[in-house]
Amino acid sequence: MSSELPRVEVDDVWKRFRFYRRPIDRFTAWATRNRVGAPTMFDALRAVSFALATGSSTGIVGVNGAGKSTLLKVLTGTLEPTRGTVRLSGRVASLLELGTGFHTLFTGRQNIFYNARFLGLSDEEICARLPEIEAFSELEDFLDRPLRTYSSGMQVRLAFAVAASVRPDVLIVDEVLAVGDMYFQQKCIQRIREFRDTGVTILFVSHDPGAVKTLCDRAILLHGGQVVDDGVPADVLEHYNGIIARKAADSGYRSAEASRRPHPRRSGTFEAVISEVELLDEAGHPSRALLAGRPATVRIRVFFFEEVKEPTVGLLIRDRLGNDVYGTNTFHRGIATGCWRAGDSLEVRFDFALELGAGEYSLTAAVHSLGVHVFHSYDWLERGLVFRVLPADDRPSIGSARLVPHITTAAGQVRDSPPAVLRQVVGELPSSIAMHEDGEAFLRTGWYGVEGTGPDAFRWTEGECKFLLAVDGPRLCLEVAADRPPGAAPVTVRIVSLDRELACTRVEPGGGWQVIEVPVPRDLPRGPAHLRLLVRDVWRPADAGDSTDTRTLGVRVRRIWCERENQVAG
Repeated sequence: MSSELPRVEVDDVWKRFRFYRRPIDRFTAWATRNRVGAPTMFDALRAVSFALATGSSTGIVGVNGAGKSTLLKVLTGTLEPTRGTVRLSGRVASLLELGTGFHTLFTGRQNIFYNARFLGLSDEEICARLPEIEAFSELEDFLDRPLRTYSSGMQVRLAFAVAASVRPDVLIVDEVLAVGDMYFQQKCIQRIREFRDTGVTILFVSHDPGAVKTLCDRAILLHGGQVVDDGVPADVLEHYNGIIARKAADSGYRSAEASRRPHPRRSGTFEAVISEVELLDEAGHPSRALLAGRPATVRIRVFFFEEVKEPTVGLLIRDRLGNDVYGTNTFHRGIATGCWRAGDSLEVRFDFALELGAGEYSLTAAVHSLGVHVFHSYDWLERGLVFRVLPADDRPSIGSARLVPHITTAAGQVRDSPPAVLRQVVGELPSSIAMHEDGEAFLRTGWYGVEGTGPDAFRWTEGECKFLLAVDGPRLCLEVAADRPPGAAPVTVRIVSLDRELACTRVEPGGGWQVIEVPVPRDLPRGPAHLRLLVRDVWRPADAGDSTDTRTLGVRVRRIWCERENQVAG
């Protein structure tokens, strides 16, 4: 191993890309000093800073497009940062994109020499390690065939075998390992563990939470090119899961600024919410400690703020380290859940023998559409409860579990008013949302990112958008504007709560900011509310000739508030 202490330091790194609509625009922009054909700027990395100590093992997680691969390319020198500095010490080995450091016309054996030289090995060292590389790759006769005849999995075998033979000080691995078969993945993970145990500094990118928890003692979450979380893998992966759950709900124009807020334990669009999660013993009593192997029931109650057809209700059990132990849902078990209206409640019961080892566990509950929560996540409640499994006898055991639940569904009893349910889910809500402030937490689906600055900031809506607000006064007010091409008709806007129309009004296009005042019915429960704004006459800038803007736009919103008694609107 190198005598120099291996370390990775990233200080305020930015990476900006320029995108031109046409190849000729690159020349046109240069010739006209960007007056014609100017490129669109995109910051793939924004002010990224962290340091990795000697012998640490760090996982990088994030959704597609978060900047993970760009960061690794900057670290390995494939890309130069636009701004900031990167410092690595010691011998560095990396596994990034397939084919990096290989030549398709060379044989596998020739590529071993070709790639190992880039990693700093002399020909004598390569010859000495060649038997080890061949044995680890298990490619045998294929080593004398051209690389172009290799499958993607075979290329990974060869690349990792070479990197593993180098015995680096810093090992950087992208999610390229996911291409290999399960047997070779396990073999690579075992070798990475050996590296970690001998003091190699490891940077590991993966979408597999189990691999991150197993291999890493730290995790960094990238979102929108920024570091939005950094800490214990289990906690960071909870934040990551919340981002995934909201991905379908969030617009592609969503500001990354919101991701810097402390992340909640739950996320979703909230058309339906988990109003109760309970663990029952065999007598039907709530319990937080049960004997291993005894009958148990997980009861999940769902409250609906809108009409939902065939919602999927599921659970996930994790151990004290955050590893997934068992999960299932009504969709995968073939259980029909029915159709539910706003104000209804659904109760789903999972009955099974608690065949878990002794220890502490957490239970996560979710309600969404189809098979997994990434399609349309209504509510994901992380660590809804924590419970302990007690040993049934003095015989120790280890390992995972396979539960076989019997699932039943029924209409639940509506115990609380809609405001009480929302208060339980999100706490107290503000009675005013200004778009120039951090109101992202109270906006659900159908909103684009903030435009403008200060009090003039606003957000475009889609044809339908949803938001949470404390309705505690006689009037609900919205400051809106409707931009449309010349000659467009007035825009119809409806405000709905619990499938009940509160107002239907028209907004004149091109008339500047207007205040919509909606009288709140006396029989509408006061307190936290889930509201919908529906725009009948949407428009698309692309239809007016702006091919760079593919959004479907409703109205612009600058402020939403509930007018209190004796308060003058506006």
